[in-house]
Amino acid sequence: VTKHLDGVKNPLQQTGPAAAAGVSGSSSSSSGGGDGQDGRFYMVVETQGSDVEHDQQKLEGFLEAVMSHGSVSDGTLAESEAQAAAIWRVREGITESLVRRGAVYKYDLSVPTPKMYELVELCRHRTQHFPNVQVVGYGHVGDGNLHLNVSSPTGYSKELEQVLEPFVYEWTAQHGGSISAEHGIGLMKAPCLRYNSGLPLPPKDQQSWQSPGARYCQR
Repeated sequence: VTKHLDGVKNPLQQTGPAAAAGVSGSSSSSSGGGDGQDGRFYMVVETQGSDVEHDQQKLEGFLEAVMSHGSVSDGTLAESEAQAAAIWRVREGITESLVRRGAVYKYDLSVPTPKMYELVELCRHRTQHFPNVQVVGYGHVGDGNLHLNVSSPTGYSKELEQVLEPFVYEWTAQHGGSISAEHGIGLMKAPCLRYNSGLPLPPKDQQSWQSPGARYCQR
């Protein structure tokens, strides 16, 4: 995001850590000294309340608990509305930055939360022989909504598309998910709605995800 969007800076570089909790109106400082670059996962948590001091204490207690448990390596509370907005700008700028990088294959999925990142890693494995292709996964942990984006700076290609589809749809269906989550199905993916029907897939579809060249859903 900071590479492709002008004026966007790492809001954690001065105050710290890898896992961020953005809280409007908070005056707490970071407990860590990292620059936000070394974490595998980053989570933005936003809360609302009527008592800033009480809310701040609760969030500080939450951070201390998850850090002592080992679930989170570091954390920060936004010290101002401006810092909270800067944290959200990074999160909300992911889509825009990927578009500026080049062609993007986008999938708006819902999957069981424990499985969310498994699909990202599988797609990375399947696309590893394509130069400069990056697979990015982000979304909403609370409801299992995964925004799967595959970025290809050299443009769209049938070869890459066939590696991704129908694999993504079939994997999602086989794990009880939906290929139409937050933003609806749209027109391009309308023929793929059968993966949302809840009915058993035809036998060949149940196996085709294993073959990178298999394809049964037209974009």
